[in-house]
Amino acid sequence: MRVVIVGGGVVGLLLGRLLRDRGFEPVVLERNPPDSHMPRGFMLGFQGFPALEDVGLYEEVRGAGWDIAPREDGTPVAICVDFKKFVGFLGDGVPVAHGESVVELIEDGDRIVGAVTEGPGGRAEVPADLVVACDGAGSPTREMAGLPVKVTELSGGAFGFLSPTIIDRSFAMKYLSDGNIIGLLGWPDGSAGWWTVDKLDPEEALAPGLDAFKNSFRTLLPEATEALDGVTSLDQVRYTHPRVISAERWWRPGAVILGDAAHFFGPETGVSAGLGLGDAHALAEAIKQNPDDPDAACASYQMWREPVVRPYEANDPGLQGTADVENEDRPEAERWPPVASA
Repeated sequence: MRVVIVGGGVVGLLLGRLLRDRGFEPVVLERNPPDSHMPRGFMLGFQGFPALEDVGLYEEVRGAGWDIAPREDGTPVAICVDFKKFVGFLGDGVPVAHGESVVELIEDGDRIVGAVTEGPGGRAEVPADLVVACDGAGSPTREMAGLPVKVTELSGGAFGFLSPTIIDRSFAMKYLSDGNIIGLLGWPDGSAGWWTVDKLDPEEALAPGLDAFKNSFRTLLPEATEALDGVTSLDQVRYTHPRVISAERWWRPGAVILGDAAHFFGPETGVSAGLGLGDAHALAEAIKQNPDDPDAACASYQMWREPVVRPYEANDPGLQGTADVENEDRPEAERWPPVASA
């Protein structure tokens, strides 16, 4: 089977590696240059562990990170690890064509039979029995394939910060009076935090400034004090309007969507990466079992993965809403913008 993987992120790289281990030679296309993955706070949930074990990377990844909530048998619920290191582990030995953007899918009747790319060498056609969209929540490939998704804007906004400071823990989290969450991640190379707040205009959200943000965050979560000491610029702070994405159907003849392109969760769920790796694992095995029938492989992939993914979609905390507590009625420390800046 000729497989073209669109997207050289963690899901695309793992799928490429899994398929190569199974005797296939997939083409991996990535529009960005090498080493362009942005640093971020990254937590890999247990849902992705079997895929890492399949390619022999579980112990290496775990050794490069810190466990979250080890269970009685010593295995963790999740692992915090440097994101760029993690990408490096997955991409080792996987050829990637960088700088190649998929601009069109080639159709023959109701089947997709290839992709048109634009890159350093100009425009080219890449024939395929199966085009796999691993290009994220905003997936252009998914849109070109005509696979519809439901996009739900969440009611709140999300702050995140990234710090070079190494702290003394892998995880801390606290629920606030309105049901929102503030939390902290740590790994051997740095730390990060997140805080869900009311939805604001991005400029309004950042207007109180860095010191106000750090003071509010450390007041609500004192465990983050050391990490916040390494935040010296608003460039290390990000405010976004999260959204949740779900798709009823994950494939059509000749094309399939994986990971964030198929299901994207709110910031409080913490399962996106693990489920994406699980998708790649299932599709690779389905292709191995149906090497001459991409439709059968895709049908098996969706049949295997739906019982895993759908409960997370239905129970995403971001979709449940938060308590009906007006900003001014909350404890003063929880209000954002803070009282002095309101």
